[in-house]
Amino acid sequence: MANPAPPPPTLPGRLLGIDAGGSGTRAVVLEAGQVTAQPDGPPMNALLTTGFTEQLQAIIAAVGPTAAGVGLPGVHRTGQADEIGQLLSERTGCPVHVTGDADPALCGAFGGAPGIVVIAGTGSAALGWDGERFAYAGGHGFVLGDEGSAYWIGRESVRAAVRFEEQTGGSELIYRIVTEATVPDLDVLVGEVNAHPADRNRLAVLAPALTALAGHDPEADRIVRSAAEHLAALAESIRRRLGPLPVAGAGGVFRDPAIWTRFTELTGAARPLAPAAVGAALLAAACTPAAPSASCSFHARQASLSW
Repeated sequence: MANPAPPPPTLPGRLLGIDAGGSGTRAVVLEAGQVTAQPDGPPMNALLTTGFTEQLQAIIAAVGPTAAGVGLPGVHRTGQADEIGQLLSERTGCPVHVTGDADPALCGAFGGAPGIVVIAGTGSAALGWDGERFAYAGGHGFVLGDEGSAYWIGRESVRAAVRFEEQTGGSELIYRIVTEATVPDLDVLVGEVNAHPADRNRLAVLAPALTALAGHDPEADRIVRSAAEHLAALAESIRRRLGPLPVAGAGGVFRDPAIWTRFTELTGAARPLAPAAVGAALLAAACTPAAPSASCSFHARQASLSW
């Protein structure tokens, strides 16, 4: 049985945590030790989404926080996180601390203690911290990476459907779920995906239907098993560099029992203590001079990193 999550720390001010992602954006307010969920926002990615700064500005303005922390996927260019944070701070009138999306997930997963978090949502990545050093794995985007993610599972599903249609393998059951969930004509779907490659949700939405076939279809079993093993490999990449740290799995892909079971068999992973949005709120304390540095013990280091 998993240990119960500790209560959130009581920190000064009204802290907003924003966890952006490819399927949507979650936000919470941390105030006087209480966590209050905010309305979900649209999908955001610094590489793929236009107008994301305006969308973040609107979320922050609606809350009026003392400080805000934002975990944003697609933040790779050196100094980009600081630039976005400075821009949002100027526009909203409150300090905004922007990091990659793995940073708040790690903070929430272990409450600031050392560990490794593997994130598996629309994309996939892992971040580890041993108390002194950081290591990162994955997060290379849907063209070069994102193995084990919802997008990857959806893409593998379409590939299996195409192989069945062309009589080179695949699975009839997968063919049925793909054509029922998208369009009856696979050529149309292939054309749409190639015409709009940045619309990752077009394939990511297929992941729950595919994983539901686990135990009923050999090809689905292979895809699910491979997804879990790709995600476990991210954790092992971090362990090879930082040592035998505990692992947590965060993100919608881990809601599937088959993937979670195989992933835990390979890594010994546990569920996060708190969601990434809470971790982002803790990281917002880095923007509040009065907040104790112990609120999330690695935030000062993370403030200088971008992925």
